[in-house]
Amino acid sequence: MATVTKHLQFPVPAADLWAIVGNVTRIDWVPVITSCTLDGDVRSMEMAGVGTVQERIYRRDADAMVLEYGLINRPTVALHKASLQVLALDAGTCEIRWSTQIEPDALQPLIEGGMQSALDALVKLVTPTTS
Repeated sequence: MATVTKHLQFPVPAADLWAIVGNVTRIDWVPVITSCTLDGDVRSMEMAGVGTVQERIYRRDADAMVLEYGLINRPTVALHKASLQVLALDAGTCEIRWSTQIEPDALQPLIEGGMQSALDALVKLVTPTTS
């Protein structure tokens, strides 16, 4: 089993970042997802080049700013379980801690690339631009 872990700080209050990543149907920060719906605790997403992917939301704790989810409909993936947490560092700065366990190990580069592209998009989404 491979594990991919990403930590990244953001110049925004933790509640602002959680409002984005804690919304399980918000997709504007995940470039490969073209649509998303939620039925109970199952999130169905259309992913460019992949098709329909479903994940079960195991935990969404707004107070702790924790989201745990895992892939449920891909027979070629033996394990996919992810945990994402937003931590306040001070009033205007936070950190995201995102970890994914994946099996088979050969999928690690794909998962790591997807996580990094999502974090890159998230930075662009929350970082104010100066003109």
